[in-house]
Amino acid sequence: MFSRIVVATVVVTAFTAGCGKDGGTPAQGPSVKVTPAVKTLTLAQAQAVLGNYEKVNNQANAKVSDALLRSNETGPMLEADLAANKRIRAKKEKKIKPFVYHKPQFFIPRGVSPAWFVTTAVATSGGTEFLVFVDAGGGAYKAAEGPWLAKGQKAPTIARGADGSATAVTAGPALKIGTRYATYLTAVAAGRRAPGGLASGPLTTPLAKGWAASVRRTNGGHRWSGGVKWTPRAEPVYALKTADGGTLVIDAANQSETYAATGPNVWFRPDSSFFGLGPERYYQRFSGERGWEVATYVPARGRASVLADAVHPLSATGS
Repeated sequence: MFSRIVVATVVVTAFTAGCGKDGGTPAQGPSVKVTPAVKTLTLAQAQAVLGNYEKVNNQANAKVSDALLRSNETGPMLEADLAANKRIRAKKEKKIKPFVYHKPQFFIPRGVSPAWFVTTAVATSGGTEFLVFVDAGGGAYKAAEGPWLAKGQKAPTIARGADGSATAVTAGPALKIGTRYATYLTAVAAGRRAPGGLASGPLTTPLAKGWAASVRRTNGGHRWSGGVKWTPRAEPVYALKTADGGTLVIDAANQSETYAATGPNVWFRPDSSFFGLGPERYYQRFSGERGWEVATYVPARGRASVLADAVHPLSATGS
């Protein structure tokens, strides 16, 4: 849903921040398969998909309608927006204002199954969104992911064939970049040495160190114990070949936050983005989850650059 974005910076309240318990990161979910028989959308059809998404999403925002969201979205985006609707109904988040996309570009690969394509567009807010649309059955397309370009980052040029089509990348190490990024964030937030392979930028070192600081604040008084962990989702990886031989990868991960009281007479106040999904104060334990949608440029040689993200609270439980 257009503007439902929790900026990926750490907000610390009295006893909170961070997310999840320590541990390893499982392998990335399956990539898409190539099936030559799959029909490729025309540019006009892709434009119609974006136009319908914009129209229905604005209706869903105005009505705070879960049903309209389900008719228009799937995957990580749907899960995030259903949680946002819950927060709106609890009066913990404002309704989304109408929006319009400008200057869309369409990157439509041939022969992927299920069929999907990527759109980059400038929204009313001025930000640039990477939208992934997938065939949800019978040629009906739904939005699955929508990370936003970070300040100072630039999207790579996508390779195009003679007919204007893009090329899907369906195999190779670039598709594992989501696992590497999740491992990187988890390690830095836990105070461990981070694995290499990622270029510095607003969505790498500063972000990870911010989470590490918030975990230290929460655990520093020895009243709470816990931390954060990022885990790649079991979702398809959407990847396109770039003009310089690299790969643009769009995938998703979940971030878990788990804290437990180490003594009596203490309480934990989570980040306000969790309000409306559960209580605003916890006494024995807290578990929260956020969904991350991420776009990463993986060059043919050199370090990968994390370009875009969208971070949304999904759930909050505890006692």
